[in-house]
Amino acid sequence: MLSLNVIKAFDQVSHIRLLYTLKMRRMSSYIIEWTHNFLKDRETSLIFNEQMNAMREINADISQRSFISSIFFLFFNASLIKKCEALKIKVKVLDFINDINILVYNRFIEEIYRTLSKAHDVCVKWTCTHNAMFASEKYELTHFIRQSKRFDMMINI
Repeated sequence: MLSLNVIKAFDQVSHIRLLYTLKMRRMSSYIIEWTHNFLKDRETSLIFNEQMNAMREINADISQRSFISSIFFLFFNASLIKKCEALKIKVKVLDFINDINILVYNRFIEEIYRTLSKAHDVCVKWTCTHNAMFASEKYELTHFIRQSKRFDMMINI
């Protein structure tokens, strides 16, 4: 299993991409309009040395303060899960907000490695279209095995 973590997941969500995703997932127009209203008219400013700059519109970011934000992020990354599972190989993707876990099962560790590599390539391509990044320092690779004698545990990954 390869575990990935999306860096600053809520901060990077593009409003346009989220609304597009909801439309592609065939959400009702009422839900899409409600989401648009939830995201619009948001502004921020910065203060340095007691000087505040002008207010600027926020076009990315979903507030972590709202219970609905977690649901929004699950919709936002749904295409990643769909693309990984579409590899038509023994892959199951489990996600919880910004944590993505790619579970691969096979009798041969070399095949598991090839499958995880393909799934990782899909993940990297997804980051390019969704303004996202994975925290490489948080990557985790876990092997679940019954009998270590059957596998070459010295494979380089």
